[in-house]
Amino acid sequence: MTQNEILSALAKLGDKLNSWLHNENSCKELNDAVNKAIAQNEWFTAENIKQSLAAISLQMLDAQKLQNWITQYEISEKSPKQVGIIAAGNIPLVFFHEFICVLASKNIATVKFSSKDKVLPKCVINLLVKIEPKLENFVKTAENKHFDADAVIATGNDNTLKFFEESFGKIPHIFRKARTSLAILDGSESLSELELLGNDIFSFFGLGCRNVSKLFIPHNYDFTKLIGAMKRFSHIKNHQPYKNAYTYNKALLTINGNTFVDNDFWLLTENSENFSPISVIYYEKYINLDSVKKTISDKAEHIQCVVNNDVDFGKSQQPQLSDYADGIDVMNFLLKQI
Repeated sequence: MTQNEILSALAKLGDKLNSWLHNENSCKELNDAVNKAIAQNEWFTAENIKQSLAAISLQMLDAQKLQNWITQYEISEKSPKQVGIIAAGNIPLVFFHEFICVLASKNIATVKFSSKDKVLPKCVINLLVKIEPKLENFVKTAENKHFDADAVIATGNDNTLKFFEESFGKIPHIFRKARTSLAILDGSESLSELELLGNDIFSFFGLGCRNVSKLFIPHNYDFTKLIGAMKRFSHIKNHQPYKNAYTYNKALLTINGNTFVDNDFWLLTENSENFSPISVIYYEKYINLDSVKKTISDKAEHIQCVVNNDVDFGKSQQPQLSDYADGIDVMNFLLKQI
């Protein structure tokens, strides 16, 4: 296949996803897959799936953005390699950027879906192959966790890293561990900026590595405006799994004697750690921004992005094609290391 054929097929897929977002009757296969995904994963809601599809179609599968992105790389003619993708299942289609990279580098994508996110990815990939049947030779699925590959991109947590190392450590690889995102506030933020920050916090119930789980604030910070801005997200307490997490974490903070602010559907507590439980947001006070930068630098391997620093308010869950997870340029990896 030519580069143009691959990019054209991806762009047409983006158009198809975007059409469905505007008219769900435009694609029965996708409609059915979304309903099945919601039924099979209690954390997948119609709103979250649509948000994921919108980010993919508008930010990653736009024809012009694909063209601008790919021109940064020199892709030579060579026999395609088989690249395994071990997908996470915390948010819908979270592996899709890596899938795009493998195809765009003219390699074969062998995807091992997460048990939490199988139906929707299979549907979207089938739609892509229908658009361009030649891609059938460039897309495979792995049913078992052990499979043959020339390189692997695996996403999991600290517990799965050992398995990744044992199974694929001897071939070129990218192993992703747990990460989270932070936000830096100085007290001058407008109400609209704080409402956008709410998207960074509460999208996908906070389950993504690009979700903000901790705030850095000045010592004299007044939480009043922040708490008010978050009220527009109160509907998430109607989601039973999230409500259960909120109730549990509130009880845990109470039992442990932690000081916290209860905001009816989310909890705010001071903590030097970066990873907070679902429904809980940690905060840490700072005297000057240099100390914040040092703290972030010291824990860089656990941080995905920093809102109001390298990402604008409300944009953490809208990565561009060049916003590589963990700061690792996947295209360079695919083009130079395999």
